[in-house]
Amino acid sequence: MKIFQAILLIPVLLSCAQKSKDLPVANTVIIPAEPSKFGVREDCYKDRQTIKIVGTSSAKVIKAGRFGILDCYELGDLYQPCMLPDWAVEGTEVKVSGVVKAVFENERRAGTPFLINEINKL
Repeated sequence: MKIFQAILLIPVLLSCAQKSKDLPVANTVIIPAEPSKFGVREDCYKDRQTIKIVGTSSAKVIKAGRFGILDCYELGDLYQPCMLPDWAVEGTEVKVSGVVKAVFENERRAGTPFLINEINKL
């Protein structure tokens, strides 16, 4: 029995001792810009690929402030825009359209990066 345990334990110890290269860190640059006519910042996700374009969809602000999240319940997605207008407090129902941007491989986010084209309160 001890030999069996040793046989299982040795590969585990060897794999833990091996050095692996760390994954590259995503260099997300937030580009300051003037607020657009909708009260949101311009493209702060400039270094990301466009995944899809979202037409006008209903959404709900589930977290407001610097890192606001839009629950686009019609599509079943969570989006993280660059910035939300001041009136978009938590619980506000909105109609939003915009561009979905890529999430980097080694990145974890509360929502998919989203560039707002238009946002209106319902």
